[in-house]
Amino acid sequence: MKKKLTRRNIVITGASGDIAQELIRRLQDDNLILMSRSLPYPEIPERVDILINNAGFGEFEELENLSDEQIEEMFKVNTLDLIKLTRDLQPQIQVINIASMAGKLPTAKATVYAASKAAVLAFSDALRLEKPELIVTTVNTGPVRTKFHKDNRAYLEKVGKNAISPTYVASKIEKTLGKRKREINLPVQLAAVAKLRALFPEVIDYVGRKFFNYK
Repeated sequence: MKKKLTRRNIVITGASGDIAQELIRRLQDDNLILMSRSLPYPEIPERVDILINNAGFGEFEELENLSDEQIEEMFKVNTLDLIKLTRDLQPQIQVINIASMAGKLPTAKATVYAASKAAVLAFSDALRLEKPELIVTTVNTGPVRTKFHKDNRAYLEKVGKNAISPTYVASKIEKTLGKRKREINLPVQLAAVAKLRALFPEVIDYVGRKFFNYK
């Protein structure tokens, strides 16, 4: 007789986003608690097994053109809310933080966005050391074909085949649920560039000014 799997309590933020919607479709056998600005605040169970911090927000402009409100909102949504929710919910098995390849490969017109995502990576690294029993996974993607870029369709056209689908990202996340995976870096070509930048930052920054500044 096949053993019945225990339903996990999984909290997903940014639940109206395309990646989240793909995850929701895939995780119907679990108890999903969905959080979004467009949804009423849900009832949180006493035990949260997995927290997927998926909410994100970006404004891609030169720094001098960003208002105080835009800067503060990016850090609030991308970083501060993520940190506070992780503290408050205390997931017991795993926290998955949707960061960005921008945290490893910053580009022009993404100064604040990249900084907010780099902060998520640093927070995740520190949390991993503070709570070794907790699986802490970061998901670092390059361009994904979602409504995140609805106001900048030209950007997706410029990056072309380097843009990946939300279905692909969700499939990678699903496979790592409950598994001790440190990072998911997508697409593979940008992951390779990020590794090179850690070794040769000046070279990659020089190349990046010519080939990665699509925003």
